[in-house]
Amino acid sequence: MAELDGQNLRRQLEVMKQRTLDELCRRTEPMDTLPERVSYEQEVHDNADDAELERSEDLRFAEIDVDRKRLSEIEEALRRMDEGSYGVCVACGDDIPRERLLALPTALRCSACQLASEKHRRA
Repeated sequence: MAELDGQNLRRQLEVMKQRTLDELCRRTEPMDTLPERVSYEQEVHDNADDAELERSEDLRFAEIDVDRKRLSEIEEALRRMDEGSYGVCVACGDDIPRERLLALPTALRCSACQLASEKHRRA
């Protein structure tokens, strides 16, 4: 991989990492629900209100899981850059095409191996 591409990809990964960390911080901030709870307990509410609150929390936790997975993938890509194995398919050992890395900087596999991996997971 050309040095310039490597620098651009590292920069792109660092930006992705910062954005993901910002999202994680935003999503994991404690929600100030005490005033809401006090007034909520004084109101008559129905199961729809409870279900909506639970759905919102489930969605928030799912988004946190997605952010943590993305952060892990970014950190893995940066580690591979530092070790010199970035851009090499973990399955076949061939170089991952430049275009694929520019489109998906966290790619661990070439397109053919990624497709095979996804087919195997679905089976």
